[in-house]
Amino acid sequence: MARFGPLRWLSGVLLDHWGTKATALVLAVVFFMVSRDDVTREFIIPLRVMADPDRVLLSDLPETVTVELHGSWTRINRLSASDLGVATLDLQEAEPGPLEVDPASIVMPQGVLFRSIVYDRVDLRFDDVVERDFPIKPEVQVEVHADYELVSTLVDPPRIRLRGGKRALQEVSSLRTEPIERTGLTESFEVRKSVLLPREGVAFAGFGADERPEVTVRVVVRPKVGERRLEVPLPVDSERLSGIPATYSVAIRGPLPSLRHLDEARERELVIAAVRMGDADEVKPPASVIYVDFSLTDAIDADVRARLAIEPESKRFVVRPVPQ
Repeated sequence: MARFGPLRWLSGVLLDHWGTKATALVLAVVFFMVSRDDVTREFIIPLRVMADPDRVLLSDLPETVTVELHGSWTRINRLSASDLGVATLDLQEAEPGPLEVDPASIVMPQGVLFRSIVYDRVDLRFDDVVERDFPIKPEVQVEVHADYELVSTLVDPPRIRLRGGKRALQEVSSLRTEPIERTGLTESFEVRKSVLLPREGVAFAGFGADERPEVTVRVVVRPKVGERRLEVPLPVDSERLSGIPATYSVAIRGPLPSLRHLDEARERELVIAAVRMGDADEVKPPASVIYVDFSLTDAIDADVRARLAIEPESKRFVVRPVPQ
């Protein structure tokens, strides 16, 4: 009978006062569930940065922060990162030095406790925002006709104001426009073009974020100047008079496109010479003075003649009769 002693004892432990023991078991389970609810969990949420209009941040900030919350297992398990919103950093209130994110900017759900916030350690460095005017250098890529030359490129307005950090603006010397392209250019023209931002971290003062100012660019070209030399017969009997040649070389000067018309009319008489007598008292007899005046003929179109000039227009000769 002694061998049944342990079994009788075990059955007594399990069955005696079973109601009390069942209650204790339920309480233990409840206690386990309650104690299991006390957990700590980390959530990664975005860091939103509010800019300071008077300063430019030079430091690179983390994009997210890690928030550690403590609370019941049931409550914590139901949370997601979106329930916490975002952490906010207002640069207008930030001081130079170590980055400090205020936990008060985070939406804290009910029933949980804030433990800590963790993020990359960054030293905040700022640069004052200033405004400066910069000259505009248009991006002109033109090919001028061989008979013409590029004279100038004019911009209106000639300067545009930029706003940005002092250090960023120190790296800017001028502003560019959208490219202007032409080939075979023979006349001046105007065009409206947008001005381009030279770099990140600067903006056009007085314009919206997506706006770009426009300027008027005038490209000025003109014909090149050249000359053609012609031997012009003189209407004087050089065999009877000494001191005057049979022909005289004159230069026709003017724009190259106009001179091209002379090249096409080479076979025609282009210059005429007219003789007029000088004053009798200019020289002592038997010498005399004659003037030869040179002019373009009607074989050249009037509008072409208006752009050309003859050098010399008149030539003075002192002549004497040839001894017989």
